[in-house]
Amino acid sequence: MRYLIIGGTRYMGRVVVDRLLERGDSVTVYSRGNARPHWWDGVEHIIGDRNDVDDLRSRLHGKSFDAVLDTQAFKKEHVESAVQALEGNVGRYLFVSTGSVYMAGMLDFRTHVPFKESDVDWSTIDYSYPENEEPYGVGKRHCEKWLNENSTVPYTIVRIPAVMGWDDDTSRMWWWVQRALDGGTIVVPAEEHPVFRTLYSEDAADNWLRAIASPAAVNQTYHIAMQEIMTVQRWADTVWEAAGTQAYITYVPRAAIDRDETLRGYLPPLCRDYPYVHDLSKAERDFGFTTTPVEQWMSKTVDWYRNSYDGGDSAGYGDRDKELALAGRWTDSISRTIAEF
Repeated sequence: MRYLIIGGTRYMGRVVVDRLLERGDSVTVYSRGNARPHWWDGVEHIIGDRNDVDDLRSRLHGKSFDAVLDTQAFKKEHVESAVQALEGNVGRYLFVSTGSVYMAGMLDFRTHVPFKESDVDWSTIDYSYPENEEPYGVGKRHCEKWLNENSTVPYTIVRIPAVMGWDDDTSRMWWWVQRALDGGTIVVPAEEHPVFRTLYSEDAADNWLRAIASPAAVNQTYHIAMQEIMTVQRWADTVWEAAGTQAYITYVPRAAIDRDETLRGYLPPLCRDYPYVHDLSKAERDFGFTTTPVEQWMSKTVDWYRNSYDGGDSAGYGDRDKELALAGRWTDSISRTIAEF
């Protein structure tokens, strides 16, 4: 089959290209060409900047693909230009979206556990950018709305949570692994540790391809996320076990954390003050969605960071001594309170 990957040179997109080349598919990558993975010479490359929508239209016009995977659409104009360029010349267009389309009051996660794909009323949403919302989630929401209302090519929308795994270019995974490898405790705000799901990067790639191949997924929207439901403690236990250490969490109230100006606003990745559990039943039914057991992929991920990572420290690690000192002070304070009580 002939695939076009818009993006594709980093993280999950790079894994998709690996999978396609392994099975003998023809791959074209549209990117700026700044990153050149090991398979670079095995694909056709179209150099372009996604934000230049006229350039994308001109470079894709007249080209034909069995499927297109778009990992780099962040606003309505991105999907609009892609569809216009590919109309009549593509079998399926898969748009990678996010659970963030539900944010900023669109959904009460505390009363929707798990939350379903249909839990947002799209008729109430316009193309404005409210001041109190992150542009990323709003832009993805606009992309979905435009596809649902206007697409002239068969499409599939797949919403992903924060994706974790080896070579995570957001460094969220490295935040946890670096602290697991040093063996010290971590501080978690006492108010922010409900249940959640994340997703392994290779599982994201594999299930995008399952969705593209499924006739049932035409013009449909799906959640994909790990099948395990995690707590912060279970997550930390899994990371620390893969690192060969034991996880220790010190739960400290937000007010106590924020008294230290250096740590004000401190928040480990994946920590929220609301549950974040996706309903996966639709993806399981329509394209056989499945994921790798968390212990298995965590071991691979931690080993990669231990043996292959050559980047800098994770976010906030320069203040790691302050994290540990705060944990020690809070533990001592609680011990004294218990003794006095």
